[in-house]
Amino acid sequence: MDLNGKRKSVLNKIAIIANPAAGNKLLIRDMDQIVKKLNTIAGVVTVWQTEKAGDGAEIIRRVAPESDMVITAGGDGTVYECINSLCSLDDRPLFAILPGGTCNDFSRTLGISQNHLEAAEQITRMQERNIDVGKHGNHYFLNFWGIGLITQVSEHIQSDIKKRWGRLAYYLSAIQTMDERKTFYLEVESGHRQYRGEAMMMIVGNGAYVGGMDAYFPQSSVEDGLLDVLIIKDVSVGSLWSMAVSRLTDQAPEGSDLLYFHARKLKIRTAPVLKVDCDGEKNTFTPVHLSVLPGHLRMIVGEQYNT
Repeated sequence: MDLNGKRKSVLNKIAIIANPAAGNKLLIRDMDQIVKKLNTIAGVVTVWQTEKAGDGAEIIRRVAPESDMVITAGGDGTVYECINSLCSLDDRPLFAILPGGTCNDFSRTLGISQNHLEAAEQITRMQERNIDVGKHGNHYFLNFWGIGLITQVSEHIQSDIKKRWGRLAYYLSAIQTMDERKTFYLEVESGHRQYRGEAMMMIVGNGAYVGGMDAYFPQSSVEDGLLDVLIIKDVSVGSLWSMAVSRLTDQAPEGSDLLYFHARKLKIRTAPVLKVDCDGEKNTFTPVHLSVLPGHLRMIVGEQYNT
């Protein structure tokens, strides 16, 4: 590997795990072009198509031990399923994302083009970094973990509206959910910071985007060994203004209605028990322990990637 992080030798085997329905089926339509591009850096490129939930994880378990690189071609759900299989392995191959979903949040953080053909070209340049991974219980996440209002927003989005309107569906759902917001009791311990009280939402971020939007983590990095923690006690004019200012000035949001800090580990308890939204998947509940695994995955990044 040279000083710019580029691999000098070609790879032997690349495995692509593709969701054939992703990107309105445009991604799978262009798969021959993608494979042709990737053949410039690898002798063998194999495409595995998923048919149902769980297929991606099973394919990872079979092909990862004999692959130099694994590529997920699909949306955030496909990425989540694959990394939860990949991150549990002791020997993990290089990992890359070909975005094909509605938001493609973590690929944005990595500076990967949202055009899948351009993204394939970026992969061939072999710019790689050691990327942090979040963990909660026995699950892993690349992008975010959230409870409260963020879960309400995602659950309000109907699949046909999401398909028709894309990222706009998240904005519309957020506006609708604002009139139905509820508080909950939250206890958070992180060693140096604690919080006990009412809250409307808590987001723990590794990546910088949620729902295709900047997630108000101006100081976020996926290589610092830290998670970004944002607790919103109330969606007030003051808290909204503070978050808006943080996006313009690159300063951490602050105010009486919100709390922002970094942490390596977190213990979280709520009353009542709440459903968790983790990288868009909602199949776990509080209470939970969160932690960060520094540099756990070697991943391909794009030219616009900032550490």
